[in-house]
Amino acid sequence: MIETLQSLSQEKVATNFESIPFAPEERLAPAAAVALFNELPSSTASSVSSFIHSEEFYRRACSSLAVLGCRKQEHGLSFKRMYFEVQAEDLLQQTITLPRGIAENIFTLKLPACSRDFPLDKVCSQLPNLNAIDVRYDLATSSHSPLESVPRALSVASNLVSLTLQDSNLTDNDVATMFDNGSCRNDTILNLNLSHNNITSTGLAVIVKAFLAPPESALCSLELMGNKIESEGGSVLGESLATNESLLSLNLRLNNLGDLGGSALLDSLWKNATLRYLNLSGNSLASSSANSLVKMLESNDSLSLEAVIITSNPFTEEDEEAIKSCDRCFLDVRGGSSPERQEMFLGKSLMPF
Repeated sequence: MIETLQSLSQEKVATNFESIPFAPEERLAPAAAVALFNELPSSTASSVSSFIHSEEFYRRACSSLAVLGCRKQEHGLSFKRMYFEVQAEDLLQQTITLPRGIAENIFTLKLPACSRDFPLDKVCSQLPNLNAIDVRYDLATSSHSPLESVPRALSVASNLVSLTLQDSNLTDNDVATMFDNGSCRNDTILNLNLSHNNITSTGLAVIVKAFLAPPESALCSLELMGNKIESEGGSVLGESLATNESLLSLNLRLNNLGDLGGSALLDSLWKNATLRYLNLSGNSLASSSANSLVKMLESNDSLSLEAVIITSNPFTEEDEEAIKSCDRCFLDVRGGSSPERQEMFLGKSLMPF
């Protein structure tokens, strides 16, 4: 079979594309651009990334790397982002220097098993478009090793909006090292997730000072599930939330607030007009917290709360009945005083945690 001039041309362009790259969508007809993408080997993706934006090309590139099992939604619903971000995750296990073609396409940096002395700042300084960091520090590494690269990383990642450091055995000292130094970007970070660590009320006070107390605070979501925050933490958070105007979602599930800490936090919310979602499940809340919740819901005319999740707390039947009478927002008190009285009270809307 004699090849056509068009097919020969496509083959030649594909062969030389890495040395003479161009933007196919701008220079070729749509059908010809698609044909060229089909000819290009997926191994050229890193070196020509600034010229190729075809999702089909990067879907094929992802297939060649066997990363299609990854969740595309974790990479901005983009095969191109998924290809480069997964590739970066693999490369950073051997080196801290990324090729430019990869570095400029990293928006979310995920490191699922990172040593505590990993130079996070040196990696972040190479990523001009980085907006999210998701690091899990290896529990096998020394818990006494400082995390001094984290504040330096925050200072160089000028576009950062999301920071996740969960399941990392972080202590109050670690929190102080990372955030109690004036370098954290409290005017850009919108989401902070420090769930499943060993943070107590002492560490929480540092977080509040850095991310909630400043008037320029932009933090919208704070995840502190599964830590060791005690009753003092409820007072610290409550004092801040009485004036904070940025936080929309607060998750304190599975901490140690107790009835005193829960009521102190809820008492403060009668002044708050921005918080929409609150999870206090599994915190040993009791009658004082139930009374504070009911009072807050009845007295705050500017209330924005849409959901309060307070499951697995030892409320009495009277507590549950009082909470049941409120219809200002969605209230979930399942797992209270007895299995027979596990109820779900639906008001305006539900946002699950």
